[in-house]
Amino acid sequence: MTKILLIASIVLSLGAAALGFLNRGKLMDARMEVENSASQIAATQKQLESVTKDIEAKKTEITGLSSEKDQLTSQLGEAKTELDKSKADLTAATEKATALEAEVTGMKADAEAKDLKIAELEQRPAGGAAPAAAAADGGTAELTGTTAERDEARTLLAAAQDENTGLKAQIAELQSKEKSRQTSQMRQGLQGTILAVNQAWNFVVLSLGDRQGVVANAEMLVQRGNQLLGKIRITSVEPSTSIADIMVRTVPRVFTVRPAATVIYQAKRD
Repeated sequence: MTKILLIASIVLSLGAAALGFLNRGKLMDARMEVENSASQIAATQKQLESVTKDIEAKKTEITGLSSEKDQLTSQLGEAKTELDKSKADLTAATEKATALEAEVTGMKADAEAKDLKIAELEQRPAGGAAPAAAAADGGTAELTGTTAERDEARTLLAAAQDENTGLKAQIAELQSKEKSRQTSQMRQGLQGTILAVNQAWNFVVLSLGDRQGVVANAEMLVQRGNQLLGKIRITSVEPSTSIADIMVRTVPRVFTVRPAATVIYQAKRD
């Protein structure tokens, strides 16, 4: 009986040892799995913190870009207003010159009429002694008044002619500058970028201006990478920037002209 119990005890001890060995292996595996999970959690945490920092940086960048965009939009509006004012001033100057030209013509005609009247008064004959004296006095007074009116008319005419000459010179200078801009040549392959886009009015602000040789009415290609997006036409040129209208018909429906796109000038070949 004792022998049986001893054998049973040994068997149980061996079983317990085997079970403990198996449990120890599982425990080691569980510990390794926990350590791996903790390492993965730590790596994920660091990655999450990095992504969070990137998101905050992007938010700050977006805020700055939005502010810059608002500023450029404001500058665009001011530039458009200034351009419209310049066009209105030129139109008003042209109309004033036309009206002044008509006024000068009228003054010339009036001065010529007064010259004829003075000549007529100077050649009028005396009819008798007393009547001749009275007529002479009246004629002299009329001649003096007419001469004064003629001199005043000529003074006004000279002033109007001077003003008209000045207006004509101003208009000629403006027209000469505009013609010079329109006929000057842009450098082949000139490149720049779009700083801002106004989708409501279909115009853009470019990073190129008069200093880079940009001229009004020139057409430029719009690209993003190697993809052609469409064309724009220059409408207003400033020293370092310019405004251009989007040629909507050249832009496919699947594309949109956006800031940071590249603009390139390619001269038309005959």
